[in-house]
Amino acid sequence: MTKRISFIFASVALLAVACGGSTNGPATPRPASQAPAGSIPAGPAASTPAASTEPTGTVNLLVGIAEEPAIEQRLNDQVKEFNDSHPNIQVKRESLDNDQLRTVIQTRLSSGSVDLFGYDTGPGFGGVLARAGLLADMGPAYDRYRWPVFDWAKARCTYKGVLSCLPGQVEEVGIYYNKTMFDADGYSEPKTLDDLKTIMDGLKAKGITPLAFGDQPKWPAGHQFSMTLSNIVGRDGLDARFYGEKHWNDAETVKAIDIFFKQFKDAGYFPKDPNAVTYEDANALFYSGKAAMIPTGTWLVSEITEKAKFDVGFMAFPSIDGSSISPPAGLGGGLFVNANSKNPDAAFAYIDWLLKPEQIKKWDLGTFASIPAVPIDASSVTVSPLFGKVLSDLAASSGTSGTFGYNIDVLAPAAFNDVMSDGFQNVLAGKETPQGLADKLEAAYQKAMAAGDTIQKP
Repeated sequence: MTKRISFIFASVALLAVACGGSTNGPATPRPASQAPAGSIPAGPAASTPAASTEPTGTVNLLVGIAEEPAIEQRLNDQVKEFNDSHPNIQVKRESLDNDQLRTVIQTRLSSGSVDLFGYDTGPGFGGVLARAGLLADMGPAYDRYRWPVFDWAKARCTYKGVLSCLPGQVEEVGIYYNKTMFDADGYSEPKTLDDLKTIMDGLKAKGITPLAFGDQPKWPAGHQFSMTLSNIVGRDGLDARFYGEKHWNDAETVKAIDIFFKQFKDAGYFPKDPNAVTYEDANALFYSGKAAMIPTGTWLVSEITEKAKFDVGFMAFPSIDGSSISPPAGLGGGLFVNANSKNPDAAFAYIDWLLKPEQIKKWDLGTFASIPAVPIDASSVTVSPLFGKVLSDLAASSGTSGTFGYNIDVLAPAAFNDVMSDGFQNVLAGKETPQGLADKLEAAYQKAMAAGDTIQKP
């Protein structure tokens, strides 16, 4: 399961990987020092359909709850703005804890009590709902409104040839670091794994936790695995694994598991028992200055900007034994319309409003610090220096560059993700070897391939 989910909801302009991954993304007050955003390639704006009559009715929207009350309020404000300007359509937003949302989603969709909802894409998430016949075909709405979503992002929302969602934000997984602390100690961004270990050894000697990694909810480990494996094998190597051309239990995969979950744990780079540390508590260690770095995704930019009282940098995981640097990037979650919706046309009209350039600039870029999967000129939007850095990393490629890797859980089937979730905790606890976990991942993936539950090679 990926934590991005609730933040993705904000980024679609309500949204979380992602990112998966996805869940957080507090909007933030403007800091005293601001930097201009980069420019996401502009293209044809989403346009209003030719039809003169707007749909009417109520849209019941179900999303994951934001962790910060201030963000939850801003999300409600966004819905209110739409409702105030569209008296014929009223969106009723309901937010649930993400674990609860995943538990009830199929029941709620079957009952027809939800029209529009935020969820993660990928075979293990949206794909499961598609196989259950619970997702509306959004292809006609794309044609009607001419939504300018990137083709690669639409592909992540397509299940057995049916376009079934509006993609959420473009995300990257990496490491945030306390730049003020780094500067004081004379550290710069590490270029190699040995550089990173040297820094972490120095921090540990001073009584500072090097990496605020908490895996109590189980999903964070998949993001860390994505960082190490993406670097070691690159995007081509990940593609080969997803398409069944290479195995998930080879030496490279074992090495990716061993580095983060055994070597780092044995070296004392994490809190004492990462399996008992929640994501929120890990973040709090970083904000308090008790930890120097936190490995997570760009969905956390807004919260970090608001809560960190020091300069923050963002970097990719460094080169591993001469490997490339291929940070996981791509699509987080998305917006889906229930196949049993009583009012799908009104839901599509709300989505169209979210995709207006002025709404994207105000909410996605200006409020939630998220990058939508559509062309948008962001040059006129003023953002925090940290978000400016993220934009510079991701905007030019729009998540398509071959230099990026993948957030694995977004593209993997549900059974594979379940093995990851439990398996990484077992490796951290010394109950499983990296090779043993890799063997279980391979077995799970082969079974999913045989059942037709994995992504297909284009």
